[in-house]
Amino acid sequence: MARGALCLPFAFLLLASVIPSEAQKAEAEAGEESLVTVAQGAPLTVECRLRAEQRADWQRDGAAPPPDLRAAPESPAAPDARLAARLRTPHAAAHHAGLYTCAGDRRHRVRVVVLPAPGTEPALAPAADTADAAAAAADGLPELLYDVRGNISLQCPLANDKSLDYVWKKNDTDLSLVWEMKDRWTLERGGAELHVKRALEDDWGNYSCSVASAEHRWAVRGRPHVKLPANANVVEGQKLKLTCRVVGKPHPRVTWFYSNSSDGPFAPLDEASGATLADSEAGVPDGVLLLAAATRAHAGRYNCTARDAPAAASTTLRVKDMYAALWPFLGICAEVFVLCAVILLYERRRTKPDLDDSDADNHDQKKS
Repeated sequence: MARGALCLPFAFLLLASVIPSEAQKAEAEAGEESLVTVAQGAPLTVECRLRAEQRADWQRDGAAPPPDLRAAPESPAAPDARLAARLRTPHAAAHHAGLYTCAGDRRHRVRVVVLPAPGTEPALAPAADTADAAAAAADGLPELLYDVRGNISLQCPLANDKSLDYVWKKNDTDLSLVWEMKDRWTLERGGAELHVKRALEDDWGNYSCSVASAEHRWAVRGRPHVKLPANANVVEGQKLKLTCRVVGKPHPRVTWFYSNSSDGPFAPLDEASGATLADSEAGVPDGVLLLAAATRAHAGRYNCTARDAPAAASTTLRVKDMYAALWPFLGICAEVFVLCAVILLYERRRTKPDLDDSDADNHDQKKS
């Protein structure tokens, strides 16, 4: 009995050293989050920690990071044994803001806040091809690109003594009154950050945050993703319609390229090719390529792209001979004709001996 009483304290100490406490578990699940604040135009480095067996799998707000952020090879991070993964760009922009993770377990998160450059106007994106984006650029609004079905994150740069409320609007309408965004947006950090989940094409527009009489605005638009069918076929002399589908609003103007070889470079499509461009049914400028009468010279690879699209789309066009369907039909007709002729000759030869036998029987009957 005494021995059991002595062993109990040691058993409890062993269990306490092996089983982590609830606070330790919560801390492990929460991981760590670091904050990176950078001014627009300044160099930006996003550094995240990995375990030795992990490889970097970068995401920003649950989607792929901006393509202009370049990943650097993982390197040891002193003083611990973990690896450091880094994303770098020489010029920070508004669309780099968001919550970054470098591994699937999201143990280490890096929140990037991009502030306007001190004493200067925010850097503007190049002139857009649509009237809405051009108007936004004319108003001096910084542009933010988002991916459809991704997330939108905006950080209000206005100073606040934390005693005033942030007011967020879309196209000068309070977000609480925009029914299309109901239950998809949240505010964090005292209302200074706006997060929109599962962004839709129609979430584009002019967003603003205000504190008292101060206001900051953004031109938010969807990053365009272009799509073409993998292959296209047309009979020589017939009309052809190729539609470049664009996901992301407002729709930018589509640019077409052509290559007459399987591995050669693409060249801009010129008027001498006989192709004409038109707006698609979805309203994409120059989103449709038309050929009034396809020829063998039109065969090749066609490529469509748009401003700010992360990748172009391409298709291979095959132009078939206008008599291509006639030759198989004539071959089938010839086979049927030969088969019928063979059957007819066989039947004639088979019935002729039967007639000769019947004539011989009749002659024998007459003699008897």
